[in-house]
Amino acid sequence: MKNNSAPKVVVMYRVKNEERWIKKSIESIYNICSEIVVFDDASTDKTLEICSGFDKVVEIHQQSNDSFDEARDRNILLQMAIKRKPTIILSLDGDEIFAPNSENIIQDELDIIYPDKQVFEFEILTLWDKPDQIRYDGVFGNFWHKRMFRLTDKPANLEISNSPYPGNLHCGSIPSSLSGFDFPVKSSAKIFHCASLDNNVRQRKYNWYRTMDPDNSMTDNYKHMIGPDGKFSGKHGYYFKKIPNELTYDLS
Repeated sequence: MKNNSAPKVVVMYRVKNEERWIKKSIESIYNICSEIVVFDDASTDKTLEICSGFDKVVEIHQQSNDSFDEARDRNILLQMAIKRKPTIILSLDGDEIFAPNSENIIQDELDIIYPDKQVFEFEILTLWDKPDQIRYDGVFGNFWHKRMFRLTDKPANLEISNSPYPGNLHCGSIPSSLSGFDFPVKSSAKIFHCASLDNNVRQRKYNWYRTMDPDNSMTDNYKHMIGPDGKFSGKHGYYFKKIPNELTYDLS
């Protein structure tokens, strides 16, 4: 797939207790990346052990139990990636897995289809209750994140900005000062988001957000994270789509 003129792709991961997903996540992008850097937010499971088992994982930063600050942590991770002198940086979380064949799609988009484009965004498909089912009502049906960028014409002091939320929640995964940030390519590669697969995982994540960011009308108190209610869910409740068998992972 790769050749001598292929860009150097560095993948940066921010993780915490992702032992269930992280192996498949790394495997889903392994063939297109040159190196991987990991920011671990005090995991207590086997996340670090799994990450360390991949040869392309070249640096792991282990965070202590400091106060939560997502922008601070992502900027540490960003500098780890920049230090590797890449031409492309891709940002992923440990509970995200690229759909099968995404590596070929991304390689073609970088090398052939969009060789001059600077920023790429991906549709996030939220797995819900079953590994072959995605939730597609409300915001879940049009959920795109900017996750990949070239370091061409990068501004000085590249950094991820603070957000208006407590602990800089939702600060974004890549710097907003990038050339082309406002005109991203919509990649055809898809990312499966696994953290809503099981009800107990959804509930735990919802409780965490409600503790960190209580009574926030801007997020409608995160109701959509655990059910069909709230302004970010669909007008008629749940709506699901089935994933074809050839695109489904075993996530048991």
